[in-house]
Amino acid sequence: MDGITNIYYHNLPELASTHAMTRRPMEATVSILARIPKTGGYRLATLEKKRGSFVKPADALCYYLRYTDALTGKRLTVPAGEDFNAAVVKALNVGNNQSAVRNGQEPGAPPVTTKAERLTIRDAIGQWVASFEGRLEKYKGKDDNGLSPASIAAYTRTAEDFLAYCDRIGVIWMPRTDRTGEQSDDEVNADLLTKYQSELRKNLKARRNQFGEVKDRQGSINSRFRNLSVFFSHHNLLICESLKARDGRGILRRNEMPRVNKAKKLREAKAKQTQTVIIYSDAEINAMLAAATVDEGDLIKFVLETGVRDKEAAHVEWEDIDGNYLQLKDKPKYEWRLKDKEIRAVPLNSKLIARLEVRRLRQETQANEDGRDVPTLIFPNSLNRPDWALDGTIQRVVVKAKKAGFKWNPRSEVTMHKFRKTFATKMYRATKDIKQVRDWLGHSDIATTELYVAADTNPDAKALELAFAAFGD
Repeated sequence: MDGITNIYYHNLPELASTHAMTRRPMEATVSILARIPKTGGYRLATLEKKRGSFVKPADALCYYLRYTDALTGKRLTVPAGEDFNAAVVKALNVGNNQSAVRNGQEPGAPPVTTKAERLTIRDAIGQWVASFEGRLEKYKGKDDNGLSPASIAAYTRTAEDFLAYCDRIGVIWMPRTDRTGEQSDDEVNADLLTKYQSELRKNLKARRNQFGEVKDRQGSINSRFRNLSVFFSHHNLLICESLKARDGRGILRRNEMPRVNKAKKLREAKAKQTQTVIIYSDAEINAMLAAATVDEGDLIKFVLETGVRDKEAAHVEWEDIDGNYLQLKDKPKYEWRLKDKEIRAVPLNSKLIARLEVRRLRQETQANEDGRDVPTLIFPNSLNRPDWALDGTIQRVVVKAKKAGFKWNPRSEVTMHKFRKTFATKMYRATKDIKQVRDWLGHSDIATTELYVAADTNPDAKALELAFAAFGD
């Protein structure tokens, strides 16, 4: 080793003397330069470091490394490619080799790669997202381990947002271990995740209810972290310690993990059980039908008299009408499933069937005139695909009803789901059979169905006479 040291330090005597005096390892400084577009050309900007990690610029075209060669003493600038993570990895490898030379050691330490012990967040997310395709195929095959398009969209949105946050604060590494408190400052750790919660609480887009009131963001934050938990578990890491396992694993402690306010949820659940069910009044329904076009009227009558959800209505096809029944089932070709596997048959009255037959003939005639395929869906969009914006159609009809002079109660919300409650209420009043209404709605629990039935505030005169007959005139 002494011979090797003399050879290296013969070329750089000043380094040898410094090393002899301090006897401390010398580290090579490797800077990363970014090529930034500028009017009429470009400029080279040295990347800043925060908490030991390089900060990714927003508009870099490519990257270069700049360092002093330990053998020649020359200042070098070498290309590092267009990928930020690859440039960082290359800087680490060059720095390791240069430091080895400066300290009188043989260069050639095990290279750092994005697939080695330290995995970058970007690559980790890339691997996770790449696994979605296989899970989607399982979903189409009705495998329990499948992943629906809606879940994939939610996971992807969470991953992109988390990656953008990590890039912004200059952290690029996944944790090497999920042992509580053993993560370093330059990788995902408890402090980073806690600050990310605060970031979401401040910047997450506020959602509003029907009356313009801002909804609590905590539920959305909790959902984001549940999605992140799935992401980390894909790489055999626990985002939160387990109360049962007590094995010291978990980047966050249990009290650091965002949670929905259980007391608040319990209060809301109790309030929901006791709240008055609001349905569309006969006057509101008639006002909508009077203001609607023929196609809009078809939709209103259909959802009112079948009690289906908006997404169910969007995926219903003509072949689903079997005699006097509507057969609701999964639609694999549209990558869509019924909620909670609520496959069921809903009765259709003769007037609605006749109206739908007229609609079908109208669709066929229009398709032939336009030279298009005849729609297989009852309520398709302009591309003959399921129309996921049917709720907006109802909103537009109500606006027209208001303009026509109908005084709509501003506290009476307008949603597709309200038609489902109206259907449940009217069918229960007609049949007095809550079990039958439950089956039509597809509920597994009668208690859920009861939350859809409004109280009858207009009992008929005979019911009043029977109730108080014992008291005479």
